[in-house]
Amino acid sequence: MIDFKDITVVVQGPVQTFHDREQEPGITRKCLESVRKHLPGSIIILSTWPDQNLEGLDYDELVISEDPGSNIRYFSLDGTPQRFNNNRQIVSSREGLKRVSTRYAVKLRSDNFLTGSQFVSLLQKFPLRSQQYKFFDERVVVSNVFTRKYAKGYPVAFHLSDFFYFGLTTDLKIIWDLTLYPDANDKEFKVQASHRNDFEIDCTQMLWLSALRKFDPEVKLNNLLDRKNDALSHSNKIYANNVIIASPEDLGLGLCQKFLGSARISRTKGRCAQWQHWEWKEIYRRHCDPTAPSEPTRTKIALFLQRLVHVYPVKLETIFKRYKTGRNIR
Repeated sequence: MIDFKDITVVVQGPVQTFHDREQEPGITRKCLESVRKHLPGSIIILSTWPDQNLEGLDYDELVISEDPGSNIRYFSLDGTPQRFNNNRQIVSSREGLKRVSTRYAVKLRSDNFLTGSQFVSLLQKFPLRSQQYKFFDERVVVSNVFTRKYAKGYPVAFHLSDFFYFGLTTDLKIIWDLTLYPDANDKEFKVQASHRNDFEIDCTQMLWLSALRKFDPEVKLNNLLDRKNDALSHSNKIYANNVIIASPEDLGLGLCQKFLGSARISRTKGRCAQWQHWEWKEIYRRHCDPTAPSEPTRTKIALFLQRLVHVYPVKLETIFKRYKTGRNIR
């Protein structure tokens, strides 16, 4: 059993609304208090930005990093730069993890919180792995929120969430020790590339692939829905051997308000497009432990029916959009 004293929680991100990123009032205080409640004895590192109001926040160590700013990934067809906070997430996660000296670590967004500690025991429930696809020393527990199995109605590869990570500190440091992404600066090329290659690769795909290329330089995608070179099967084998995908309820993870209620990701349409924990257990059984139990058929049928209503029809919408713009999925 993992002792909570052997865990450091890196709470990364802004404390208040920061450079147009809305932050739920008091959410970081709630986050820090939840760690004290559900992981008593663990260490908390708050990794954030200069000039944040830290009054009343309960943490053990503070890491302040220079803001790298947002990064331009591509341009819309009218030439408007599309900005993202990928580099900010890399810096706040990477610099916080550098200070961790315990055996295990959690990477937790400053606008999420803990509702339990189920993720700790979950890490030890799936011991078998294939040497061919084992990249990390142990599996890493991740959230299924934004770990998409389907995007735009199509199966999608390497779309792993960046919300929550728990595992060996050495493994998390490898995952988040990433080089910052340069700004796209050629409007004509990037607009044409976006049009030619269909849908831009998702940010979560980009981050996860950057980590995986440290072990396999050939791992890549050309766009969001790229399925060439057996990408889906390769993605599943890497998932089965290196992570455990689970829902917030399975983990003991709470989400801030912008991901709840009417938010797309919390509606049935969004939830059933994500990997389910039992689906991950199915690929674990297929690729790692054939003796592991299979999910009851009724569970599989229920999810299939949900996707039949909410996911598969989206493929027709995507096909129509491609037809209108002359795009092709490769």
